[in-house]
Amino acid sequence: MDKKEKRMKLIMNLAIWALVLIILLLVRELFSYFIGLFMSAFIAILLPFSIALFISYLVAPIFKLLERRLKFKYRSVNIVIVFVGLAILLYFFGRFAGTLIYEQGIAFIENDWPRVVAYFDDFFSEESRFRSIYIWFTNYVEIGESEKITLDLMAVFQSLTTIILTIVLVPVFLFFLLNDRQRIYEALVRLFPKKWRDHVIELTSRANRVVENYFSGRFTTMFVMAIFFTTVLFILGFKERSILFGFMLGFFDIVPYVGPFIAIILPVLYAFAEPESLRFGEYAPYVILGANIIGQIIQNNVAQPIIMGRETKLHPLLILSAFVFFSYLFGIVGLILAIPITGTIKSTVDYITELHSERIKLNEDQITKIREDSEE
Repeated sequence: MDKKEKRMKLIMNLAIWALVLIILLLVRELFSYFIGLFMSAFIAILLPFSIALFISYLVAPIFKLLERRLKFKYRSVNIVIVFVGLAILLYFFGRFAGTLIYEQGIAFIENDWPRVVAYFDDFFSEESRFRSIYIWFTNYVEIGESEKITLDLMAVFQSLTTIILTIVLVPVFLFFLLNDRQRIYEALVRLFPKKWRDHVIELTSRANRVVENYFSGRFTTMFVMAIFFTTVLFILGFKERSILFGFMLGFFDIVPYVGPFIAIILPVLYAFAEPESLRFGEYAPYVILGANIIGQIIQNNVAQPIIMGRETKLHPLLILSAFVFFSYLFGIVGLILAIPITGTIKSTVDYITELHSERIKLNEDQITKIREDSEE
């Protein structure tokens, strides 16, 4: 193929891609309402499915223990045991830890937050050069009871419907994920031609390992970080508030890198407003920030690779981009599934790279040229 033919082929490919993009834009403009309805319905189903998938990977070790080690052959009995165990766990969490966290949250809003606001009102006094920025910021951030509450009945109905559907569908999806996982897997493999099935099985095996390591590992790290920060804050003198803030820091750890630094804002503000009741006094906020940074360094560089495995070790920029992209696309569902999806894509790319390593590998001259260009 000469240069002219290659050029014509390139132009043809570009023209085809441009035509596809134009068609997609036209479809979006003409059928945006129906596409919006479809996406809403899709997310309404995807949310309970994502929660059920998350729970299924959490209970997978227990399920395997019942089937393989304890030789419980009847899968339906194993599922009943798992469901009863989850129900008991949720009951005790809601009865004790959940109630305590809720009460501490209410107490913080009613008692502590007004003192935090008063402290910063005094700090950013009329003489402060940052007074205008502070006023602008407080117009957008309010915690507490609002003087005027307006209700959108349709929005309330849709929210209640989504909550009810989620509560009903999560156990249903969880049952079928535990009971029919192998049959679902086999049915998906049969959709592909025979010549591709070995590759499909290998890719799904890798993807399953990535997702399993991520969900079980993320739950473990969230639990460990909640215990760690609760202990640190209690030692610093936060007393009962350490449970509330420790739980927040553990829960927000679901969003790597960014989440813990969002959750640390309230403990730091509290430390600024109540330095006399904390160890290290006025230096307590900086100690909390330092402990948070140290905890994140240990988690991301030591604990996470050990607990989650190397398969889910992604570049921080890729992780943040995935969270922004998938959360914008699917909301909270995208937040839950961002890293598993990205890890699955990465494992797929790695597998393709292994199959065609000789074809895509850079030679020494190319590597040298790239290094020189990056150093200029």
